[in-house]
Amino acid sequence: MKRIKYLIFFLGACSLMLTGSCKKFLNVEPIDRLGSNSFWKTKSDVESAVADCYGLIYDRLTIGPYHNLNGDIRAGEFICQGFPVFVAVAKNDLSNSAQIANPDRYKGSLLSDWYPFYQTIAACNIALDRLNDLTFLSDLEKTRYQAEVKYIRSFTYFYISRIYGDVPLYTEAYDATARPRTNFIEVLKFCVKELEESKEALPWQYDDPTNWGVRASRASSETLIANCYMWMAGFDKANQRTYWQKTADAVMNVKNSGYFQLMPIEDFKKIFKGKTRESIFEFSVNKNYGSETKYVSLGQWTTHAPIVNYGATSDGYFLSTYIQKLYPSNLPDKRRDLWFYLPYINNETQMFLKYSNVTDVNNFLFDDNMIIFRYSGTLLLGAEALASLGKDSEAIPLLNMVRNRAGANEYLASEGALIDAVFMEEQKELIGEGVRWYDLVRTGRIMDNNQCVDFLTQEQFNQGAWTWPIDAKARVNNPGIVLNQYWVK
Repeated sequence: MKRIKYLIFFLGACSLMLTGSCKKFLNVEPIDRLGSNSFWKTKSDVESAVADCYGLIYDRLTIGPYHNLNGDIRAGEFICQGFPVFVAVAKNDLSNSAQIANPDRYKGSLLSDWYPFYQTIAACNIALDRLNDLTFLSDLEKTRYQAEVKYIRSFTYFYISRIYGDVPLYTEAYDATARPRTNFIEVLKFCVKELEESKEALPWQYDDPTNWGVRASRASSETLIANCYMWMAGFDKANQRTYWQKTADAVMNVKNSGYFQLMPIEDFKKIFKGKTRESIFEFSVNKNYGSETKYVSLGQWTTHAPIVNYGATSDGYFLSTYIQKLYPSNLPDKRRDLWFYLPYINNETQMFLKYSNVTDVNNFLFDDNMIIFRYSGTLLLGAEALASLGKDSEAIPLLNMVRNRAGANEYLASEGALIDAVFMEEQKELIGEGVRWYDLVRTGRIMDNNQCVDFLTQEQFNQGAWTWPIDAKARVNNPGIVLNQYWVK
């Protein structure tokens, strides 16, 4: 039944997303299915195979609240005392296995297992191998599907490089070699090369709005390229200026395409519902296909009555000192006014309403999409790259586009360094979207106790305290794997 639901969703909406309602479908081992000689007979098989690639990574990201757990909560400004895993992560106490595993339903301990991410990569490798030999596809169709699968593979490598650091690089189907971990800079260079070679096979945007943001596009490829370069710039300082310029180039390609726009901030519910002119890449969640999930956004923990039936308090809240820092009470900002209820209250009566498309008030089900890249974030990444290059006259207009949409004041030199203003704007705009920890790490601000609560010392950073532990079972079939040593006690 769930497989039928999925096929209806896939063929009807053409979004190629494997949703939460199809998680048992994944249990039939789609990787084995993709390698079967009885598969790959029709275009429908191809589309189903590509859907498996999307679905495997989405399934991994929603088995627990991983996207926000490592991306937001780990910085320490989000307080959620009722759940030990949140407390441990907010203190970077990742060796506390008892707390990380509590509550069991959040499956916090499973994030140390990178094997499920490699299922996605294996599926992509098989799909790319099989696509080469399909004669029933036109050359145009074949290159488009290949570009789409390469995007998923590159996105997966980008995602796990930010979690674990160095990771084994597998690019061929059925490769069972016990490969060592590859320096993540080299992994990301591979991803950028793949994306650059394939991006033009994808449309900037799809004609059908049901595909906006939820299928790989030229825009999502350019944005992923920009994010890879900015991550590399944080660690490969000898080549920073080259990376910053390439980031700016990719962002301007998206901007100059003319396909994307900043929607009115008052329409934020539509923005996070997804599939809008602001959508660049996101994973689809849709009540109509039974795919609401509790682990896509912070909404489950940051809302209470009357948004959901949960009394007068929620489970978690952002520290009032942090909110005051982001959105000073004496300055205008519609994001503060629209996304928060009682923003400066330092307890659970505060609500974070950015994600509040509630479909079931009793069971805390939401159908906000899992937002990965939005147009506003892409513009700000470009502004950061340009400001880093000293090209203030090019960076400021991008920064002000986002500020103007938010009803905030335009940038003035009296605020201080432009690069700091852009970084702060990224934190304001992308709060709760699973990027804060990574922004702090790649910019080195994670080592500044004025920048975040859960800061690291230089020594801790050098030892890899910014990574997540890797489960020792990674060494069972690959004894050459070296674990992240900071977490080996």
